[in-house]
Amino acid sequence: MSQSVNSQASRQPFWRFLVSSLSSSVVDLAAFQLLCIVLRAWMTEALYILLATVLARVLSSLVNYLLNYFLVFHSHAHHAKSASLYTTITVLKTLLSAVLVSVIAGAVPAGIPELGIKIPVDVLLFFFNYLLQKRLVY
Repeated sequence: MSQSVNSQASRQPFWRFLVSSLSSSVVDLAAFQLLCIVLRAWMTEALYILLATVLARVLSSLVNYLLNYFLVFHSHAHHAKSASLYTTITVLKTLLSAVLVSVIAGAVPAGIPELGIKIPVDVLLFFFNYLLQKRLVY
C-alpha cells in the first residue's frame, strides 16, 4: 500500500505541471495568433513569427512561473534563483521553438497556419521542460 501511495504522490507534480502548462499554453497560443495577425502586414514571415513567439512567451511564462512555483512544485526556493533558472530555460526553449517553427514554416507548402506548426513543436519541448524544471528550478 505504501508503494502505491508513494508512486501516486510522485506523479502528482507531473499532472499539476500538465494543467499549469496547458493553462499557460492557452495564453501563449492566443497571444501568438493575435500577434501573428497584427504583425504579418508589416514584417517578413520569419520576423513576425519570431517576434510573436517571444512576446507571447513572455506573457505566458510569467503566468507559468507563478503557477509552477506556488501550485505545482510548492517551492520554497528563493525567487532570485528559481526565476533565473526558469528564465534561462524558457529563453532557450523559446528560441528553439521559434527557430523550429520558422524552419518548418519555410519548408512546408504555403497555407499551413503557423499555429498548426507551433503546437506539435511545443508539445515535444514540453517533456524536456518538465524534466529540467523539476530537477533544476524548483
